[in-house]
Amino acid sequence: MKAIRVGFISGRFCFSGDGIWADAGLGRLLDALYPWCGRLTAALCQSDQPQPLLDHRLQLSPDDVLRLPDLPSIGRGFGKIASCRRVIRAVEERSDVVIVQLPFAATLALAGARRPRVYQVCADIWAFARRSSRFAGWKRPPALIAGGLIDRLQAGLFRRGDVRVVTNGTKLRMHYGQPPGRAVISSTILEPEIGSASRSRPADAPWRVLYVGYVRHEKGTDLLVDAFSRVLDAMPHAELEVVAGRDEAGRGMAAGFEKSLTALEKKGTVRFLGHRNFGPDLFQCFADADVLVVPSRTEGTPRVLVEARAFGCPVIGTSVGGIPTSITDGVDGLLVPPEDAPALAEAILRLARDQPLRERLIAAGYETARRSTVEVFAAGIAEEVAALAALDVSPRPSPLAPRP
Repeated sequence: MKAIRVGFISGRFCFSGDGIWADAGLGRLLDALYPWCGRLTAALCQSDQPQPLLDHRLQLSPDDVLRLPDLPSIGRGFGKIASCRRVIRAVEERSDVVIVQLPFAATLALAGARRPRVYQVCADIWAFARRSSRFAGWKRPPALIAGGLIDRLQAGLFRRGDVRVVTNGTKLRMHYGQPPGRAVISSTILEPEIGSASRSRPADAPWRVLYVGYVRHEKGTDLLVDAFSRVLDAMPHAELEVVAGRDEAGRGMAAGFEKSLTALEKKGTVRFLGHRNFGPDLFQCFADADVLVVPSRTEGTPRVLVEARAFGCPVIGTSVGGIPTSITDGVDGLLVPPEDAPALAEAILRLARDQPLRERLIAAGYETARRSTVEVFAAGIAEEVAALAALDVSPRPSPLAPRP
C-alpha cells in the first residue's frame, strides 16, 4: 500500500510558537486527517501573535506548515493572487493530492492545478453576500458582484476531471450540480468525548436556552433576542445563556446585540458568557442547557449542532443551508423557517412543554452525534482523496486523544 502525500490549503489562521497552534475546528480536522497521509503539508495564514481562538496544538511540525499571505477579505485577496499561487505551487510539489477549503479569498490563485484536488466547500459565499449586514448601503452592489463571481469561479474549478467536491450539507452540493464527491456534516467532537459532561443543574431548574456562536447578522442573533422575549411572555422564569466572542469584523453588531440583551434583562434572566474555548467548560454549557438554538439566516453545517447533541442538549435550527442535513425535523432536533422569531419561540415552548418529545430528541441526538464525529468527518474527506489517488488506503494509528 502506497502512502499518499496530501496537501491542505486554507485561508484560516495558525500561530507558530512552541509548535503550531490553530483553532479547534481546523486543528482537530488536520489531526484526524494526519493518520491517513504518508505526509501532510498545510498552507495557512499565520498570526504573528498568539490568539485566544488558536488553542489547539497541531500534530504537524513547523516544516510541514507553509505561510500564506494574510487574506482578510476577498477584495484584498485579489491583490495577493501571485503570492498565494507561489505557496500553492510549493504545496503541490510536496503532494499527490491537495485538499482546499473554500471559500478562499484569492480564488484565482487556485486556477491551473498541477495535482488532483479535493475541494471542501464550507459555506455558500453567494448566500453570504446576499444576507450579511456587512454589505449594506454602497457596499452591497460590489459584494453581490464579487460573491457571484467567486461562486462562478468555484464552479469552474469543479469541472476538472481530477476533482472531488465535499460540501458542508446537501443543499450546497445541489447548488453546484452534484459534482463527484459527497455532502458531509462538519464536526469538531471526538467520539470518546461524547457524553463526557453531564448535567449539573437540578431537573426542575428554570428552562435554559443556549446560543453558541458569532455575533453576526447572518447568525440571526437579533431573531434570538426577539424569540426569547416571546418565550418570557409565556415562561417568565426562563433563562438565556449566550456563549459568543466579539466578531472583530462586526463590532457594531456585537455592541447592538449586547445592548439588546441588557434591555432583555428587565424581563428575565440573561447571561452573556463571552468566548469559551472548545473543551470541558463549553461541554458543560451544553450539558446544562435545555435547548440550543441556531437562528441563522445562512449556514453550512454548524458544528455546535453536533456538539450540543453529544451532551444531551436538544437542538432547534432554521431550515437554511446545511442545517437540514444535520437535523432531521422531529427526529433528532426541530427545524423552523428562517426570519421567523414567532416560530422559533413556539418551537422552544413546544420542547419545554413536551417531555416525551424532548426525551426522544435527546436519544436520537446522541446517535446523530456518534455518526458525526470529527473522525467520521475526516474519513469522508480522506476517502475522496484516496479515490483521486486510485489507491485503497486505511489510516495509520491515530494520534488523536481527548485533550484536557
